[in-house]
Amino acid sequence: MSPVPASDPVVQGELFRVSERTQPDGGMSYDFAWLNGPAGGTYGFTLAPSSGQIAATELVAQASQFVAAFYGPGGIGETDFPDHIPAYRA
Repeated sequence: MSPVPASDPVVQGELFRVSERTQPDGGMSYDFAWLNGPAGGTYGFTLAPSSGQIAATELVAQASQFVAAFYGPGGIGETDFPDHIPAYRA
C-alpha cells in the first residue's frame, strides 16, 4: 500500500489517510483510514472504483459521504460507537 499524500482529506474536522492498493485483478482500490475516528483510528472504509484511478476531489467527496452516513440518522456511529465524539463537536 502506498499513501496518496496530496489526497489525505479532512472532512468536517475528520482526518483520513488514503492509501492506494492494486487488487489481484490489477484494479485499483483506495483504503481510507479514519485517523481521528472511533476504535483508535483503526476504523475506515475501502473504495474500489471500476474505472481505475480517481481524482483527489472524488476522494474528498467519498470521505464526505462516509462521514455523513456514519453520523446521520440510522448511521452506525450512534449505535456502534456511542462514545465517539465528532471532531467538529470536540
